[in-house]
Parts: sequence; C-alpha cells; structure tokens
Amino acid sequence: MSAFLDLYTPGKFDNMYYQNLLKGLGLLSTDQMMAEDPRTRPFVERYAANQTAFFVDFAEGMQKMGTIDVKTGDEGNIRRRCDVFNTVRT
Repeated sequence: MSAFLDLYTPGKFDNMYYQNLLKGLGLLSTDQMMAEDPRTRPFVERYAANQTAFFVDFAEGMQKMGTIDVKTGDEGNIRRRCDVFNTVRT
C-alpha cells in the first residue's frame, strides 16, 4: 500500500504538505499533530508560507543526516527497499 503525502501536487517536491496541515489535511494523525502542537506549529506555518525557507532548512537537515553514524565497508548497507531488510549474504 502506498499513499501520497500531498494530494494536490503528489509528483512535485514543494511545501504543499505544510499548507495541507494548516487545512487539517495531514495524511497521518502524527503529521497533523505538528500543526496543532504549539511547539511545532510555528515551523508548519513558516514552511507553509515560505517554500524557500522549507527548501533551505530541508537541505541543511539532509546534510546533517548525512553525517550521523555513517557506516562504511561491511558495517552497513543500503536497503534496496526501505521496508525490507536486504538478504544477508554468507
């Protein structure tokens, strides 16, 4: 099963996800909670109103994620499918 995070622009990387949250159209209840929680609502509002801010913060976040406990050699692997472990080779 799969679902789009955004029904209006499903094939586009944009800030519509955040705009939808402000309209109560979050896909998951945990997504929608970001718009309702006073600690995270300012981020939702900012990204809904300013796509450039979302792109800049997303890029910075991806760079940070790339430095977290990077595994090399036989320590790890890249999953072929996100929802399934790769077959272990012996």
